[in-house]
Amino acid sequence: MAKIAVAQMDPDVASLDVNLEKAQALTDAAAEQGAELVLLPEVALRGQDAEGNSMAHQIPGPATDALAEMARGANAWVIMGLAEANPIGKPFNSAVVLDPEGALVDVYRKVFLYLGEADGYTAGDEACLLDLGFCQAGLTICYDYIFPEYIRALVVAGARLLLHPTAWQDSDVCREWGYPAREAYRAQCLVRALENNVFVASANRARSLDDNGNLYMVGRSSIIAPWGEVLAEVDEEEGVAVADLDFSLIEQWSTAAAPYLKDYLEKEIPEV
Repeated sequence: MAKIAVAQMDPDVASLDVNLEKAQALTDAAAEQGAELVLLPEVALRGQDAEGNSMAHQIPGPATDALAEMARGANAWVIMGLAEANPIGKPFNSAVVLDPEGALVDVYRKVFLYLGEADGYTAGDEACLLDLGFCQAGLTICYDYIFPEYIRALVVAGARLLLHPTAWQDSDVCREWGYPAREAYRAQCLVRALENNVFVASANRARSLDDNGNLYMVGRSSIIAPWGEVLAEVDEEEGVAVADLDFSLIEQWSTAAAPYLKDYLEKEIPEV
C-alpha cells in the first residue's frame, strides 16, 4: 500500500525560480495529504541563463539540490522532468528521482523523441526500473508511452507502477486532423494500465497555450488503477491529485477478470 500524487504544473518559460516555487508548493500540498511520492511533469524546470538561452541543468547541480530539499521536507520521493546538460552534445530530456532523504538515486533520459524534438535533444538509451520500497516502478517520459513493447518490457521486468511525466499536447495540425488530444491522452493511460495489469500515474502540464502559439497543453493528469478506474485526477488547472494504491489488488483483479499479463507471459507467441 502506498499513497502517491501527481502534480499538474504550468511552467514559466523564463523563470527557474518561479518554477521551483511552483514545484515546492505542489510538493508541499501533496505532502500535507500524506503522499509518499510526488510526480511532476516533463521538462517542468524551464528557465533561461544570463544570455537568455534555454537552460539545461547539470545533474547533480543546483536544480537537483533544490529538489532534494523538497523531497526531504516532504519525506517523499520526488520525480521531475528537466533538460539535462550534455557535455558532448544536445541536452537530454530527463527525469530525476530523489528519495525521501533527498538522495539523487536515478536519472532517466527519454528514449523516444517526438517529431522535431530530436532537433533540440539527444535521445537516451537506457530503461529505468525503480525500487521504491513499496513497489517496483517503471519510469518513462511522454512519447515513450506510445510504444507498447517498451512499456511491456518494464512490466515484464517487474514494474507494478508506471510513472509518466509528460507535456501531452494538442496542436493546430492535430486539430486539422480531428485528433482528440485530451481524450487520446486519457485513453493512452487507460490502455497502458489495462493491458499490463498495473497502476499508472501520469503528471501533465496544466491546460494552456504554449509560448509558440500553436501548441496547447491538455492537462488531465491522473492516477489510474489496473482495472481502468481513474482514482484521482487534476482536470485543467495547476494542482495535485492523490490516491492510495493497494498493490495486492493487482493479483486479485488479474485472477478475477483480467489475466492479460499472465496469459502473455505463459503463451508462446507465434511467429509472423
